[in-house]
Parts: sequence; structure tokens; C-alpha cells
Amino acid sequence: MAWTRRRSSGMYQGLYRDASGRVRTAEGGPWSRKAEAMRRAGEAEAAARALGWRDPAAAGERWGTWRLEWERSRTVEASTKRSDDGRLAKHLEPRWGSVPLVDITRHDVKTWYAQLQRDGLSPATAQRCVHLLSASLNAAVDAGILSANPAARLRLSVPAPSTERYLTHAEFDAIVAQLEEPWARMARLLVGTGLRWGEAAGLHAHRVSATWVEVVEVWDQHGRQMKAYPKGKKRRQVPLPDWVQLDAASATCGMRHARGACRGGLVVTSVEGSVMDSARFRTQWDAACRAAEAGHVRVHDLRHTYASWLLQAGVSLAEVGRLLGHTSPLTTQRYAHLAETPSEAVLAALGAHGGQPDARDRRARLRLLGSR
Repeated sequence: MAWTRRRSSGMYQGLYRDASGRVRTAEGGPWSRKAEAMRRAGEAEAAARALGWRDPAAAGERWGTWRLEWERSRTVEASTKRSDDGRLAKHLEPRWGSVPLVDITRHDVKTWYAQLQRDGLSPATAQRCVHLLSASLNAAVDAGILSANPAARLRLSVPAPSTERYLTHAEFDAIVAQLEEPWARMARLLVGTGLRWGEAAGLHAHRVSATWVEVVEVWDQHGRQMKAYPKGKKRRQVPLPDWVQLDAASATCGMRHARGACRGGLVVTSVEGSVMDSARFRTQWDAACRAAEAGHVRVHDLRHTYASWLLQAGVSLAEVGRLLGHTSPLTTQRYAHLAETPSEAVLAALGAHGGQPDARDRRARLRLLGSR
């Protein structure tokens, strides 16, 4: 309810409370007539309590102050929070901490993105910083502080894709021949199912059948626990080739689960019988690649290799995306060139014009994963 207050000059101020309960003074005063001050305060109160009203002073709050409030209301995974905390402290706070929210412009954000790269950040890391800033500003829009997010839908330069290595069957066999168990077993699991490292390291026995793997638990190496869902938070089933041989599991995995109790052991473990460490596997894998003279092959390239084998065998791009657990079809587009028509089929089609055998008889027959 609005009210008035008489000043020492004899003039009247109009007072009211906004939607948050904060006492405010009606603009335009003071007034010589009490009734006028009351009328103006009543109008201001009605406007302040209307849907969509924004505090005109709130947008002047500094980003660093708003960040603290935003972080209190934010819910993310512990591993995500660790990564974000580092970016917030190192890259966002120094640039935006003292800047009022209302003064952040799209041009400023794009200039900052370019500066981050000049300072040595990769385009991908710089984009993550911009996305983090955008998330904080989206929250300010939701809170009614800003009318729009100046960091939303910016046209940023697209990071150049990393060089991906697609192994042939022979190249993979040569590398895995240099590995001892259980390292070789993990390599076969990764290339035979396309699982991410955490999905493979966290694979429990009760999620495996003779022909399928159900991807549910994921090993979080930084948090030292089993997460209850994979990336994208969606379970999926992946065919299990018969040449991927897994360990007989122990009673439990021996690690803490973020949700629920452990129902069984892991199907691939370290030499000591615990969760396999990614750094130790990478050391073994790199040594095997050198011994096989295969050049530089990242562990994650086994996932790329899985996709390439499937696409060359005729599996659709959409199905490959589902098996890999991609939440967006755009992610799978990185493999689109592998699904293009092979040159043998093109030459066969052209050869048929000159009386050559039917093109279908000359097409290469690519082997499926299960028939290696």
C-alpha cells in the first residue's frame, strides 16, 4: 500500500513497496499536494508489482557481485563446477568483475573472446568462457535484472577441428599386439564399442550381456566416484562384438556411487583389480603405438575409429550418432565425410557405361565390426 511523507520543506514524497518488498520513492516528486503524492505513489506501486517489471537500479549491479548470487542458485555436476570455478577466477572475474551488468555489450564480449585467444587460449576454451559468461547473464535476464543477454547467439569464429586419426583394422591389430593385459582388453573394448573413457572404465558386469552393453554408470576420475548416468544423461545400448573379451567381475567395484548401491564389479580393471587409471593406460597405449610405428594416436581416436568402421560398413550417420551417445546430430556431422560414396562405386558406375560389369559387382564389401 502506498503512503506519503512530509518533508521539512512542506512538500510531500510518495512512497511504496515494489514486488520484492523494498521501499521506494515515486519519481517526479516532491509535490505540494499530499493527494498528488499519494496518487503518484499508488501508480508506481501498481507498475512495480506488474508482471515483467524490472528494477531500473538493479542492472547497475557489478557482474562480480551478481556472480556470487548466480552461483548460489546454480546446480551443476561437481566436475563441471571445478572446471568452471577455474575459468571464472582466471578469465571472467578479472575482465567483468567490476563492470556493471548494464554496461556489458555484445561488442565488448566479442572483443574479449578475441583477446582470450591472443593470450594463448584455444578457440574452444575461449568459447567455453563466453558460454559461461552467457549463462550468468541469462540468469540475470531470468531474475528480471536485464532485459536481454548481450552474450547470447554471438557469431564467434568456429574452432578448427582437431586432427583425428582413423585407424584401419590392421593398424589397430598391430598396436594392440604390443599391449599386455589388461591394457589390450581395454583397447578392444574402446574400439569395439565406441565408449568414452569414463563409460568404459565404469562398465559394470550386470550391464553386459553376450551381445549388448548398456551404458549407464560412468567413472568420474576427478570426483573419484561412479556417476549414475553418461554424458547427455541418457542411457543407451551398444552391440558387443564377440572379439571384445571382458573380465570376470568381482562382487563390487569398490568405489563410491553417486546414487544407489553398487550391484556388481567392473568388467575391465587395472592390474591391481581396481578402476583403470586413464593416465596409466595412456602411457601403455603411447608405448604400444611407438613400438608398432603407428605414429601419434590419441586414446580418444579409438572412438573416432569405431565411428569410421561403422560408416564404412554402411551404418547410417544417425545410427552412429545414437551408438556414440551424441545428443545433437551436429556432433556426428564431423564424420559425415566418411559416409560419402566411395570412389570405387563412382568408378564402377562410370565403367558400366562402356560395357563393363554392373557397378554393384565391383563395389568394395566392407566388413562389419562383428566379423573381424
